[in-house]
Amino acid sequence: MVEVSHVVAEWAFTQGLKKLRETSQNSNQSEIAKKIGKSRATIGHYEMGRYLPSHDSLDIMLDAYGHGDRAAYYRQLRDRVEMHSPDWWEDEFPEHFPPKSLALLAGFEYSAIEMRIYEPQHVPELLQTPAYAEALLRAGLVGREADELTLHLRMLRGRQAVLDRADPPRLTCVLGESALRSPVGGPHVLGEQLNALVTLAQRNTIDIHVLPDSAGRPAGASGAFTALSLPPEIIQDFPGVVYVTTPVDRIHYESPDSLAVFHTLWERVREHAMSAEDSLELLTDLTRRLTHHTS
Repeated sequence: MVEVSHVVAEWAFTQGLKKLRETSQNSNQSEIAKKIGKSRATIGHYEMGRYLPSHDSLDIMLDAYGHGDRAAYYRQLRDRVEMHSPDWWEDEFPEHFPPKSLALLAGFEYSAIEMRIYEPQHVPELLQTPAYAEALLRAGLVGREADELTLHLRMLRGRQAVLDRADPPRLTCVLGESALRSPVGGPHVLGEQLNALVTLAQRNTIDIHVLPDSAGRPAGASGAFTALSLPPEIIQDFPGVVYVTTPVDRIHYESPDSLAVFHTLWERVREHAMSAEDSLELLTDLTRRLTHHTS
C-alpha cells in the first residue's frame, strides 16, 4: 500500500484548492467566501493550510470553481490531512528543525514512487556515506553552529531510510564522472563512498549511470536536480515535483511547464550517460584503484 507523508498530503490539498480557484472563471475569494458564509481571509487560510474547510464548505467551493466532480477526491484528501499521521521526523527533532523546505523534500522522498537524480559534481545526498555527507556539510555550513551539522546529518540518515524499506521508490541517478574523483573528505572517505555506490548499484531498485567527462555537459544541464514522481491514486493533481538546491535554500517546481523543462534535461543527460552495467564496472575499477593506492 502506498503511503503519503502528512506534509505532502497537506501540500497537495492546499495547493490543489488554490490551483482550482485560480484557473476557474469564478476566482474571486470574496465571492467564494460569501457562498460558504465565511470571510475572504478564510479562503486564504484554507489555501495556506491554517484551517480545513468542512465537507459542506469544500463541496460548495469546488462547485463554484466548476469542479464539483472532484468533491469525493478532495474530501478524502482533506480527511487524510485532518488525521495527521505524524511524519517520521516530527518527534525526532526540536521545533525549529527541519526548515519547511527540507521537511517538504523529506515528505516528497517518503511519498515518491520514483526518483530521478542528476548530480554532476557530488554524490547525491540519498546515496552518501556518513563520513562523505559530514565532509560536504562541514564545507557548506561554514559559520553555523555545530549542533546544526548534527541535526542535518541525523535528518539525512532518516531520509536515506526510504531506500531500505520493503517498498522503496525506484531510483535512477546520473552521476558526473568528476563526482567520483573529487577528493571529498580525503582518499579514505572517497574510497568508502565509492564502495558504497558499488553496493547500492547492485540493488534491483537502484540504477546508477555515470556521465563521463568526455561527454561534456549537455546543453542546459549545468546544475543538479531531483525529480520525484508521486502516487497518482492519492495525489491526483500533481504528478510530481522537481527539487533544486541553492546555496540559500531548496526550491521545488510543480508547474507542467517547469516539469517539462527538467524532463528534457533528464533525457539529455541520460542519453549521454553510460549504461548501468558499464557504470558499475567503472565504479568497481575506481574503488579498486583507490583502495590499492591508500593501502
